[in-house]
Amino acid sequence: MESCRTAGIFQSGQLGISEDIIKSADSGFSWISTYFSNSKDAFAEISAKELSNLILSHFNWDYRQISFLYIYTLFSKQQSGNFGSIRDTARAISCFYSASLQSQCGYDNEETAEIKTSAVSYLLSEKKEWGRLDDIYNAAYALSALADAGIFQEEICLDLCESDRPEWQHPGTTALILTALQKQKNLGLFSEEADFMLFEFISDKTDWLISSREKEHWKYTATSCLVLNALVLCNRKAEAVKSLPWLLASQNKNGSWENDLNTTALSLLTL
Repeated sequence: MESCRTAGIFQSGQLGISEDIIKSADSGFSWISTYFSNSKDAFAEISAKELSNLILSHFNWDYRQISFLYIYTLFSKQQSGNFGSIRDTARAISCFYSASLQSQCGYDNEETAEIKTSAVSYLLSEKKEWGRLDDIYNAAYALSALADAGIFQEEICLDLCESDRPEWQHPGTTALILTALQKQKNLGLFSEEADFMLFEFISDKTDWLISSREKEHWKYTATSCLVLNALVLCNRKAEAVKSLPWLLASQNKNGSWENDLNTTALSLLTL
């Protein structure tokens, strides 16, 4: 399928290297296609996490017919209103409520609307669990997903800013927290005082992320992609662009990143 080549955080035309990005993406999607062709059990074994990144990466690069297949595979994994865990349910919700998917994908109908509603209801029913912030990953993914669904969570966002535990001081963890807070902030529902509190927290943490970068990246490819997307979301795109040469150069000759399905999908989504 012909691709519109408009995906990702890097506006390739402005950088003058669009051919490099397109070549990288074509190679990556080719590797994914081969991955599924060579494994009879790939669809049975694939996780909600992998599916969510595959859906968004394929859709954003305009491979929509393929993304439909992944969407319905993800739908089929829902049981009792959830996708196996708080984290994976949140990932699925964020995928379903992507603005571009909602308006252009054409998968919305009564059945799929019920799946999305059930997933959001499950996440809200588990709020006492993830809202304690004992598992920051559950909390971050849940806050992001609810923001994508248009559901405001002021108290937990402010608790997160005030807690700021030392064990959260890791690039990937910080990136997820920033993504969650910025998405909630973008709903525009915080009071002026609370909004400024989030602004200061986000500014401080994005500065720390940038200062922790080593040789254009943050140790692991998946972590680096999470950070890059968080920086763009938090209006630090110029800093994120500095890591583009590294991301392109780190791709394997076979088209994958680290010969891993999720890392490759996440890298393509970032491009």
